[in-house]
Amino acid sequence: MLQYNGKQVIFDGYMTDVLGDKSVSYIEEHQNEPYFMYLSYNAVHTPMEAKQVHLKKYKDHPRKELAAMTWSLDENIGKLVDKLKKTKQLGNTLIFFLSDNGGAHTNSSSNGRLKGFKGNKFEGGHRVPFLIHWPEQLKGNQKFDGLSSSLDIFTTALAAAGISKDKSLSLDGVNLLPYLKGEVTGNPHDKLFWRKLNEAAARIGDHKLVRLQDYGSTLYNLKNDLGETSDLTKSDTLTSRNLHKALELWENGLIDPLWDEEEWMDVTFHIQKRLMQNKPIHYKTPEAMKKYLKKQSISLK
Repeated sequence: MLQYNGKQVIFDGYMTDVLGDKSVSYIEEHQNEPYFMYLSYNAVHTPMEAKQVHLKKYKDHPRKELAAMTWSLDENIGKLVDKLKKTKQLGNTLIFFLSDNGGAHTNSSSNGRLKGFKGNKFEGGHRVPFLIHWPEQLKGNQKFDGLSSSLDIFTTALAAAGISKDKSLSLDGVNLLPYLKGEVTGNPHDKLFWRKLNEAAARIGDHKLVRLQDYGSTLYNLKNDLGETSDLTKSDTLTSRNLHKALELWENGLIDPLWDEEEWMDVTFHIQKRLMQNKPIHYKTPEAMKKYLKKQSISLK
């Protein structure tokens, strides 16, 4: 399934290494001109396949496959950074590093005290590490706690490159550079929204609404309850109504989904509902759902 300029490529080796090597050669070839690179390594995504040498290195680790794949990821980021140093580009290269979602239940991830995982609308599903590196412009190790999003990458990159946005282009992202330089304080976003099929969420300030179509919604104060365990819907009806209205207003500007995930819809509904109820999840895959329902049917008989 890997393609190079539209042509299928057959390769030998570990794919994260293949992508890493290609990124290094790309930097070498384009060092005398501005360039953009979107680099999405396979590690640490499923399938959980690591190099034997790294599995041996982490043979006693409780999550050895994940640890070994993380080592491969780190190695290849190291190759990239080393090449930028050798070609004297590191200082003026803006690097974003982040995950596309929270830890998944299929790859030994741990989301700590965050509720949920990849595929649902709780913090464990979409709160991720987000690092920005640009030595010539961003000095020192700064921690920024403002409400930000991967949507901000494009707008920030435009600003860094000195490119004026076309007035007809409407972007949801915010330029993060003034915040990172300490020129502006506060939150880049006063509200954020998420939706995937029958799941949706809205955040305004510290409050977050989680909604499941054909079931209901829950409300949390993330400042006081990062683990999203205490539903405030009944005790704070005004905030709940306000977030519902904001979410619906945002949705009015969206197109209808172009496809669904028919095989997974019942599974994701079950997971989201049980998380909203603070109850154990009975199944996390279509295969596990079939086994569970079959077992329940036999028990009823």
